[in-house]
Amino acid sequence: MHRLTCRRVVVAGAAAAAGLAAFNPGKHLHAQTQTKPTGVSPAELAKHEKFMRLAIAQANKNPGRPFGSVLIDERSGQVVGEGVANLAASPLFHSEIQAMNAYIAKNGNKGWENLTMYGTGESCPMCASAIVWAGIPRMVYGSDTPFVGQYVPDIHIRVQAIVDASKDIYTSKLLLGGVLANETDKLFEAKGKAKK
Repeated sequence: MHRLTCRRVVVAGAAAAAGLAAFNPGKHLHAQTQTKPTGVSPAELAKHEKFMRLAIAQANKNPGRPFGSVLIDERSGQVVGEGVANLAASPLFHSEIQAMNAYIAKNGNKGWENLTMYGTGESCPMCASAIVWAGIPRMVYGSDTPFVGQYVPDIHIRVQAIVDASKDIYTSKLLLGGVLANETDKLFEAKGKAKK
C-alpha cells in the first residue's frame, strides 16, 4: 500500500476502534443529552435553539428518516445551506451532505471556517468525516447516536471519536449536543412507532 493509503486506513481504523470502545449498546436507552445543554450562556443557547428549529423544519420534510441540517454563516447569521436526508436518491444524501452540497452550489468550495452545522441527529461517521475534511469548526446537534439508533439504523460511532481521530487535521471550536433534544427525540420516536 502507498504511505498515504496506509495512513488513511490507520486513521479510519482508529476512529472505528474509538467509537466501538465508547459505545455500550445497553448503557443509553434514553437520550444521553439533557434537555438544556450545559456550558453555554442563555444567549448562546437561544441562538442554537433558533437554528435547530430550522434543522427540525428540514427534518419534517422526511418523517421516514427525520434528519435535517442547516449550515449557518457565523458572520451574518444567515442560512447558507440546508438539507434533508434523501437516501432514495443516493446513499450519500444524508442531510449534512445535502446542506454542504447546497452551500458549494452557491458559494464554491471555500469559506467553511465561518460555518456551523446544525442537525437534528448527531452526525454519522461519513457526515462527521465530511465536516472534518471541509474544516467546518462547529457542530451542533439535537438527538445523540445511542438514542437515534433505537429508531433508525445507524453506525454507532460518535462524532467525538471522529473529532479525536482527526486532531492532526482538524480543530473543533464547538461540539454541542442536546439542543432541543426534547423535540428532536420525538421525531425519531415517531419514526419508530410508525415502523410498528
